[in-house]
Amino acid sequence: MTLDVSININSLRVIQDELSETIGHSAVDFEAYIANQNDPGHIKSCLEAMVQVGGTFRLLEYPGVALLADEMAALVAVMADPEQKITDAMVNALTHCYFVLPRYIEYITIRQRELPILIMPYVNELRVARKAELIPEHYFYQTKIPTLGLMSMSGGSGDMAMLLSSAARLRHMYQAGLVGVIKDPTSKLHFQLLSRAIARFTDLLGAHPHAEIWQLATLVLKAFAAGKLEVTLNRKRNLADIEKLMRLFVNQGEEALSTISSSKLKTDLLFMLMLTSYSSAEIVSLRESYSLPVLDVTDTDIAKQRESMHGPSLETIELVIKALTEELRNAKDILEIGSQNEGVDSEDLALLIGVLNRVADTLSILNLKGPRATLLEQLELIKTWMDNPSDVTKGQFIEAADTLLYLESALAGLDRRELTVDDLNKATSLTRKKIIAGSQLAQAEQLVIQEAQSGIALAKRAITAYVDSNFDSAHIANVCVTLNTVRGGLHMLNYRRAAEVLRSCAAFVTAHINQRNPGDQRHQLLETLADALISLEYYLNELENSRTVNENILEVAEESLAALGYAVQPVNKR
Repeated sequence: MTLDVSININSLRVIQDELSETIGHSAVDFEAYIANQNDPGHIKSCLEAMVQVGGTFRLLEYPGVALLADEMAALVAVMADPEQKITDAMVNALTHCYFVLPRYIEYITIRQRELPILIMPYVNELRVARKAELIPEHYFYQTKIPTLGLMSMSGGSGDMAMLLSSAARLRHMYQAGLVGVIKDPTSKLHFQLLSRAIARFTDLLGAHPHAEIWQLATLVLKAFAAGKLEVTLNRKRNLADIEKLMRLFVNQGEEALSTISSSKLKTDLLFMLMLTSYSSAEIVSLRESYSLPVLDVTDTDIAKQRESMHGPSLETIELVIKALTEELRNAKDILEIGSQNEGVDSEDLALLIGVLNRVADTLSILNLKGPRATLLEQLELIKTWMDNPSDVTKGQFIEAADTLLYLESALAGLDRRELTVDDLNKATSLTRKKIIAGSQLAQAEQLVIQEAQSGIALAKRAITAYVDSNFDSAHIANVCVTLNTVRGGLHMLNYRRAAEVLRSCAAFVTAHINQRNPGDQRHQLLETLADALISLEYYLNELENSRTVNENILEVAEESLAALGYAVQPVNKR
């Protein structure tokens, strides 16, 4: 079972720059208003921009981003009310979300799927700031959470008299732990106190008919104590709700157990138990009892991905990668000269070591621990060359060059969004070879696609010149050769559907040239051909950005060619 939401990433790419600019302008207007709250123009402009962003993402059917943008707009609208007092909580929540929103958009652009649960803490931070009810974490979970089950009633008959006499003390123990969690969510000691209080409460309840909610709470707190559940705003509220149930029991006694309405809390607890990677015999039994589905991500995975959104922006990473690539190119030049000269002089060797030290330091900033360790290992070997720099063997040069090639390939994969920092940090010797091979293949494919784009552009210019010259066929004499060259490149890359479109385009142009009296329909026919070529051009542009492009883009070209009488032959899917 997945928490992902399918999206059309190509729709976003078309307007991503404009959206980023709109979000940026909104953030600037918000900052300007905070600096000078006597000028309402800034907050109104900020609100208009965020409403536009939310509406755009709803139109694109990106539910998570749309919700975050809508909640930001809702809080800005509250702040725009002259009767409303602006609090630090409002300012902090919006400032936080102006940082998170573009990072989350970057995240889904790379991943090409949405994971809306990532942004739920930020959504609820905004809602708390404007005193609205929290949205549950499972808001975007598209399947009903099963709440009917029969847990094994461990603990025998319990001891209600002992529970009644101990409840106030257990509640006090729970309260102490809860205050500690609110102050320091990272301390396991506080959760152990909470877990102990609820486990004791549950044991004394035994097989009581209304023990279920307490049993679920016991398992959830064990997961928290094991560090397998992240502390979020929603979950703090859930922990507080458990304390309220204990208070009712302390005040009303056993009768409170049957009057407690906790269906919402039960659903929240079950969802946490679906997410957690904490495992025990009790958890396994519970999942079987409730038929809880297995999710494709755990809470630990979600916490790591949420943390990654707080790292450097893509723009920053791209700039760093560009600088690193230039440094590696300089290092490779030194190695190449040394290999040709069958030795390296001390000055060049000192320069090489300096370059590689700078690269290692920068890799550390990007948290690329694996590639950095590989480089440092090679750097130690290179330092041994200082004893006899003129006696470095060809094999040593090749080994060093292979390391630099791996680093260059790893950075290129990171830049293309095909590899993550985690992938590179876990790379083995075999994986490193695959990364090098994949990078070389990707670069070759990129060159072929760029040549194909140039070919289509050349064909379009030739056809335009043909029309402007009153149909002098000399202008389109080489168009078929150009289109077939492009077709060959795409066929080689296994983009067969696009290749067949080009085959039909070339066939039409050939027939058009050979036709002695094409008639008065030439303008219309060539306009239809232009539609096909523009569709191809759009397809190649998308292919350049993502090799998982939706091939249905080619339907316009296929329909155009069918209208010309040169229907495209169907092919097997890539």
